[in-house]
Amino acid sequence: MKIRVILYGTLGKQFPDHDPVNGFEVEIPKDTTVGDLVSQLDLPPKKLGLVSMDGRLVKAGKLLNKDAVVRIFHPIFGG
Repeated sequence: MKIRVILYGTLGKQFPDHDPVNGFEVEIPKDTTVGDLVSQLDLPPKKLGLVSMDGRLVKAGKLLNKDAVVRIFHPIFGG
């Protein structure tokens, strides 16, 4: 099944076909979790902040929905 992934901050730099506005499509097997997606994309867990699916915050064990829009945010620092 396909989902759309949008990466924020510097996370998108390693994907040449990533569009900062529209992201890119990713083909995943059924029953894929957020954690599985992060592994499939080879994103370092230390560089991840919040993850949302269709506008709702999700955790690593959440199953992804067909045609979902997943937004992965870089951690936010500052003070």
